Amino acid sequence: MKLQRLRIENFKLFRAPLEIDGFTDGLNLFAAPNESGKSTVAEAIRAAFFERHRSSAVEHLRPWGESSATPTVEVDFELDGKPCRLTKAFLGKKRCELVIDGKSMDGAVAEDHLAALLGFRFPGKGASTPEHMGIPGLLWIKQGTSHDIASAVGFASDHLRNALGESLGELASSNGDAVLKAVESERNELLTPAAGTPRGAFADAIRLRTELEADIERLRADIESYQSGVDRLSGLRRDHQRDEAARPWTALREQLAIARQRLDEAKGLNDRKTAQDAALRQVTAQVNSWRTQLQAMEREEATVVLREKNLQAAQEGLAKALGELQAWEPRHAAAAKADAGARDNLRLARQAASRIAQEKTVESLAEQLEALAQSHEKAKGEQDKVTRLQAEAQALAVPEGELKRLQRCADAHRTAQARLDAVATALEFELQPTARVQVAGTELSGSKRQTVIARTDIEIEGVGRITVLPGGADLESLAIERDRARDELAGLLQALRAESVAAVEERMRLQALRKGEAGAAMAVLAALAPKGLSALAADIAMREARLAEARQVLQGMPPADAAMPSSAQAESEEGAARAALETASVALNDAKVAAGNAREQVKAAEDELAAVKATLNDPKRANRKTEAGAALTDALAQQSALQDKVAELAQQLQSANLPVLAQDVERLEQSVKQAEATHSQRANEITRLEAELEARGALGQEEAASEKQRELEHATRRCAELERRAKALDHLLKLLREKRSALARRLRAPLQKHLDHYLQILFPGAQVEVGDDLSPGRITRQGLRGAQSGAFEELSVGAREQMGVVARLAYADLLKEARKPTLLILDDALVNTDEERLRQMKRVLYDAATRHQILIFSCHPEAWRDLGVVARSIP
Repeated sequence: MKLQRLRIENFKLFRAPLEIDGFTDGLNLFAAPNESGKSTVAEAIRAAFFERHRSSAVEHLRPWGESSATPTVEVDFELDGKPCRLTKAFLGKKRCELVIDGKSMDGAVAEDHLAALLGFRFPGKGASTPEHMGIPGLLWIKQGTSHDIASAVGFASDHLRNALGESLGELASSNGDAVLKAVESERNELLTPAAGTPRGAFADAIRLRTELEADIERLRADIESYQSGVDRLSGLRRDHQRDEAARPWTALREQLAIARQRLDEAKGLNDRKTAQDAALRQVTAQVNSWRTQLQAMEREEATVVLREKNLQAAQEGLAKALGELQAWEPRHAAAAKADAGARDNLRLARQAASRIAQEKTVESLAEQLEALAQSHEKAKGEQDKVTRLQAEAQALAVPEGELKRLQRCADAHRTAQARLDAVATALEFELQPTARVQVAGTELSGSKRQTVIARTDIEIEGVGRITVLPGGADLESLAIERDRARDELAGLLQALRAESVAAVEERMRLQALRKGEAGAAMAVLAALAPKGLSALAADIAMREARLAEARQVLQGMPPADAAMPSSAQAESEEGAARAALETASVALNDAKVAAGNAREQVKAAEDELAAVKATLNDPKRANRKTEAGAALTDALAQQSALQDKVAELAQQLQSANLPVLAQDVERLEQSVKQAEATHSQRANEITRLEAELEARGALGQEEAASEKQRELEHATRRCAELERRAKALDHLLKLLREKRSALARRLRAPLQKHLDHYLQILFPGAQVEVGDDLSPGRITRQGLRGAQSGAFEELSVGAREQMGVVARLAYADLLKEARKPTLLILDDALVNTDEERLRQMKRVLYDAATRHQILIFSCHPEAWRDLGVVARSIP
């Protein structure tokens, strides 16, 4: 199928007739800006074929604002070498006419015949949807849908299967699929579809076998436990009878009594040693006390010479400190006088600096005040300008929407006048200068052309009267329509107080100009007075007050002395004087402190020497020293005797080993308790085991275990039977699927061939699988890390877009081999494709154009310059 000519009228964007002819058999490129009508042309082609001419669901085909228009599409095309023409008119004067090789059909018969030829169908009612569009819906790519191919393939799958041959259709609907589904159904009753784990009766049988195995295991454990209990009861009875006869706890009690007696004897020795230790500590303390007194008396006698030396050193230090104090007193007085003079100079210098700073402040405030006053005057002028311009803009304002309404009325009046002129009677005059002619009471002269729509009298002086009676059935209605449009236009102009549409447009332009000038003036005003005129005036008043205050402060300041040093110099001199005074003060204070400390040291040394001499001259000191020596000798003798006694008791305690004796008592006490408790517990255990074994012996556990064993054997056989059946069905299903897949691959080979042909141009070395639904499946390409494989849906939008176009070209090749009509329409089908990939797609399209007619619509003419065909614009 090849388009040759397309004509549309009153179709959406195109009110006037639009005709496109000269379609080539290969590539046809239409490149134009957005909203120029490319998609409208593509939609007109789809509407001509897919929509019923009597459908009332195609209101969207009318031009905007034209509720009475009749959208019309006329297509000339070639089908199987035969010339065809399809003409459809929607909504208004509905009609459909199809001419094939000179034979004409019309109405629904023509539409159904064309649908059968091209491979699509019509909906029962309403507008056509993608599910009805079949082969053309697959090959005619609508804007923004090139990447979505699965649904389009599904809607055209029957036609594609027919193109592949009857065998593929049989593969999808034969008894073979029924057998496969039956095997799959029976297999899925025993195994889950995905993981192949047991389910249904198979899972129930395995569960029953597991439960029986657990019951048998529990019964066997109970039987073993019963037998173990019988053996334990025999051992406990034997041990109990042995201990009852021997009574081992009696001998242990006798050993415990002996151990306690030994422990008491050892504790007596320990008490005596503790008492001797206390006595020894008292005597040792007395020895140390007398020895300390004698040593202190000896140190007092040696202290007199030391105290005399200390007193002499303190007196020498006092003399040195008094000399330092006398040296620093005059220096400090001179530094204090210099500091006072420097502070006076600094005060006078700062007064002079303050006056100079105040003078500069006065000057700065005066300059600022003058600048603000100038800004205030300019701002007032700009404010007046803004008010005037806004008032002018308001006076020129045209209500929103009125200009568009006026323009529509003017267009309607021109259209009505043009239509009236087309059917009215035209009168052309070529008059001599002396001729006197009146038309409808108006005198004419020279060359003139005039149209008349009603009875008109032409009076020629010296000749007579000629009456013109215009004809035409629509003349009166057209005149009424013209007058109505003229009156409406005049009413709108009168309401706007304007003479013409151009005058209103000029008002709008002047209003915009005044608004712009007002905005510029407001910007200047905002720069001069950011916070407004009132704030600027308040700022001026505040600065005037500050200036007056600054001048008053300046008048109250004393005059500056030119001979005074600078403030920085005065501060430097005052800092040096202050530092010298601080140094002298610190040195004087240090000298005073040193002299005071020296006096205190001399006094302390004198007191210490007097105290030592008084102590040594005490007459009772000699008696105390003699008594202390005798007491020390007695205490040393007593200490030696007690040390011998303590050593003897320690030797006896070490031989007795008191801790070990205490452990013997504890050990034997525990042994007695354990022996008696063990005998009692064994008797209780014997009683409990006798009762438990008597109860368990009556349960018949061995008989129950035998019954469970028989049930387990039956369940095991059932599991084995179901397992064999499940494995057999699973194996059979795999074989059937493998055979079916192999057959499907063989039947899909023609489509695979065409896909591979285009894929090697776009992605050299890549492979694509064809799914059971004939849509592109998994794609394998070579990447940086080797072969990479992924589903079609996992590709980026751009890659899916490219693969969608490639797949449609392959379907077109397949259909052409089956002698089916093919035409490809790409409406902005590669908008997400980068420059490099688009270059490859152009090679693909150029190759496909040798076999098919391809219509490409794009809003990027520069991207298609190297396609090899001239880009056409929409007329």
